[in-house]
Formats: sequence, C-alpha cells, structure tokens
Amino acid sequence: MAGTAGVAGAAGAAGAADGWESFADRVKAEFAAMGLVGAAVAVVSSDRVLLTLPLGVREAGTDAPVTPSTRFLVASTTKSMTSLLVATHVDQGRLAWDQRVVDAWPGFRAPTDELTRTLKVRDLLGMATGIDEPPALSGLHEGDPTAPQLLRSLATLPVAAPPDTTFIYNNTVYSAAGYLPLLGSGVSGDGLTAAFADDLRERVYGPAGMAGAGIADDPRGLVTDFMRGHGPDLAGTNAPLAYGPVGSYAPAGGTLASLDDMASYVRLQLRRGVSVNGHRVVSAGNLAECWKPHIPVPVSPELDPDVTESGYAMGWIHNRYCDGTSLIWHNGGIDGFTSFIGFLPEHDLGLVVLNAMNPSPTGTFFYLYVLNLLLGERFGLNKGVPAKAHAQYLAAVQALRTLGGRTRPTDPTITAPHLGFYEGGYRLTQDGPDLNLRLGPRTMPLGVLPDGTYVMTGGLLVENKVRLTRDADGTPRIEVVQFETVRRTVGPP
Repeated sequence: MAGTAGVAGAAGAAGAADGWESFADRVKAEFAAMGLVGAAVAVVSSDRVLLTLPLGVREAGTDAPVTPSTRFLVASTTKSMTSLLVATHVDQGRLAWDQRVVDAWPGFRAPTDELTRTLKVRDLLGMATGIDEPPALSGLHEGDPTAPQLLRSLATLPVAAPPDTTFIYNNTVYSAAGYLPLLGSGVSGDGLTAAFADDLRERVYGPAGMAGAGIADDPRGLVTDFMRGHGPDLAGTNAPLAYGPVGSYAPAGGTLASLDDMASYVRLQLRRGVSVNGHRVVSAGNLAECWKPHIPVPVSPELDPDVTESGYAMGWIHNRYCDGTSLIWHNGGIDGFTSFIGFLPEHDLGLVVLNAMNPSPTGTFFYLYVLNLLLGERFGLNKGVPAKAHAQYLAAVQALRTLGGRTRPTDPTITAPHLGFYEGGYRLTQDGPDLNLRLGPRTMPLGVLPDGTYVMTGGLLVENKVRLTRDADGTPRIEVVQFETVRRTVGPP
C-alpha cells in the first residue's frame, strides 16, 4: 500500500523548510509498520495547509488510492460541529448557553424532576449531567430509535452522579442537544433528523468550506470517492467491515467528510470562527465558549505525561501541558473508522488524522503516534510517547493472535438449538461452517474457547466474549458480555 504526500499551494517551500517532509516520512513509515489500509493526515495553520498526506488505498485488496477528497466517517468529531451549530443559534439569540433546557423546549424531560428543572443548554453539551446510558444503547443500537424515541428515552436513563461532579460520556444526551434549536423553533416528529442534517449543512458545512461533508451512515450511492472501514480479526489481518448505522444519533457522530473538509474545519477554529473563504460562521466569543473546560477528564500518565489538566468542554476536550500549551481536540470511532482533530491555539497549528481502522483494539494508536510525534518534534512535549503508542499497537495485535490461537471453530450440533431471532434485532445464524451473530448490517463471527465461552473472531467487537445460555424456562439467551443480554423471540426458520 503506497502513500503519497503533498504540500498544498504556496505552503510548499515553507512547509519543507519547517520540516514537514521529515514529519511526513515518519508518519508514512508508521502507517506501513502498522499495516494499515487507508488513512489521511493534514497539518494546518490559520492561513494555509502545511501538509496533506493521503495514505494507502480505499479498500483492502484494491488499488484505488486514498485522496484528499476521499470521504471517511469521522464519528464523534461531529460533536464539535454540533456545538458550533448550537453556537450559531446562540449568536442569533434563539437560545442561550445558560438558558434552562426546559425553557428552550418545554417538552424536555430528564430522568428526575430536579434535572428537568435545572439542566442548562451548555450542560447537555458538556458531559457533566451525571446521566449515564447503557453501553449497548449508542454503541450497538444507534440506528434503532427515531429522533422522537431518542428524546423520550432521556427520561429513562440512569442517573450515576450529581451534575457537575463526574465526567460521563453520553451520546444520547449530546444528540438531544443537537436537536434543541430545532425543537425550540417548533420542528418535531420524525422530520427532526433530516432537519438537523439540513441545519448543519446550511450553518456549518457550507459556510465552513466543507464542500464534501454531509450526514451519512453509508457513503455508497452518495459519493464515488469514499473509504471502506476495516478491522482486524483474531489473526491480526485487517478486513472490510459493514458501515455502522447512526440514524438519530447523527448529532453525536454522523458526519461523512474528506481530509480537505476536516482541514478547513480545523482552520476555522484557528481563525476564531472565520472560514477559509473569509465568511464569519460563528462569533469568536461563542466559539470560544465551546472550548472552555466543563468537567475534568482523566488522562493517561503513560500516554499523556506532560498534560497537567484536561477537561471536557462542549464537543471538545481541552488539555493543558506543563509549558502552558493548550490542545483542544476530539477523537471519534465507529465501525471501521477512527478519527482525530485538534489544534494548538497558542502555536497556530492544527492536526487532522483519519484512519479506516476500527477503534478497538488497534485504531487509536495511529493518531496517538502522529499527534505525539508532532508534539514531541515541535514543542518537546510527550517525548517517547510515539514509541509507546507503537509498542501498545504491537501488543494489541499480539493479544489478538494469542486469543486466536486458543479459539476453535464452533460445533453446529451444540449451537443449533440457539439459532434464531433475538430481542434487540439480533440473529444467530449458521452460515455453512460459520456461526455468526448478526445485528442490522453487522456480522460478528464467533469461535469457541476451551471453557465453552464464545468469542467474536472479527467485526466491530472483535475479542468480545459471548455466552449462549438459557433462562429458567428454557428460552435461549445471548449474553454479549459487558453490553447486554437478549432472549430468543423466534427460532430458526
């Protein structure tokens, strides 16, 4: 898989003189060392693109190269775009950051009466409401609820902590925040999702110079230059994955965009709300509100040794380093894709990393390598972390292979009584010699371990354990360990 680097426009000589070609060479070498399929990296400043680096091919086994226009699913980096969208409505006086949500939308209901009365607009975007969500809800079932169903589900979510005390990542609450301006203006019903996509296009994508961006679960039929997501199996071999559904969770992670689009978006941040086309998209003041830390976020001493404080803002995480440098960033992950965007305002520098690799267990390590290579080479921060990221990647691949060495094919005579349809849209099917757990477009092949536990040998949740059991009344059950347990509803046809 070949990668090509380019330095855009007038930045050519300056970028090379500043050492970006050497940086690009190291990134390309790491891409090859990790055996990745397709990725794209950009380094930007407020006034130019310093480096554009498309890498590899759009799908394993093909030769169509990744280009700066190749669309990737950028997942939760969409959250910052949603907060920017809300900021444009704040600019127009349609709502306020410290306005109570129930005053902006009288239909709002939180899990408790107190939270319903007190939560503010900024709280829904700040991951500090204290409201939790079941791990399977937005991890496996994003495509299930309509927007009205999602909004109604807010009242049923568990409360894990008092507000403003604990960082709890919640895609359901965040999605509700994205719909809030529309709800406040009278939009309702199943048209909310389409109205949100239109609002984001008209207020963010278009004005920000993101000509190729849009809301999409699956790019096929929408564009021709798109990336296929990939993930490793238990042999460590990367294979294409199905596109995961996002549906009404679009405000939390539904953007399809190219490297060029994301570079323009990061430049908008460095330009304090003015697009690369010179258009004022959002006021500098309300954009800055999106960057202000809201609740502390835990950091890894090993991978962030020079971070002195970190906090979730509104669609961004704000790190402060020991030398006073700020990094405002967010990552994203969805079936087959991992993304990162971030910028250092004091240094007028931004970074985009798009990778067509499942976030777990290997996808995050490429952006961690690239980010910390930049921090170390340019500012002497987090030195040694690129090597640690590489070592952790190798350890993750070895763990897959070790587990694969313990895994055996399933026995159809044992699994046959469990085949059929289950709650939550699951299906357990025998396809020739292969036992597959299916959920919507996802296929999660199963193998069996010596203790009789099943394990996903590929797909979104590779390595995850699965148990096939029965209820007291004999009804077959599937336990997707750490996610959910579902009962069979209909046996095999």
